[in-house]
Amino acid sequence: MKTSHAIIIVLLTIAGLSWLSYTIVDQQKQIVKLEQQLQHEQLKYKMLYRDPVVRDAIESGG
Repeated sequence: MKTSHAIIIVLLTIAGLSWLSYTIVDQQKQIVKLEQQLQHEQLKYKMLYRDPVVRDAIESGG
């Protein structure tokens, strides 16, 4: 009986660690995707800011 409990605990531990590993990897992929989106948005902002009319509007708060 004690052996079966130990086996169940080990299996549940492995399942839990596997789930956590998957979650961490998934979150890391999402972070990379968000960083790429941020870089893209920053590039668009820099390009817009080069336009004198847009720059004046941004700087004037309008």
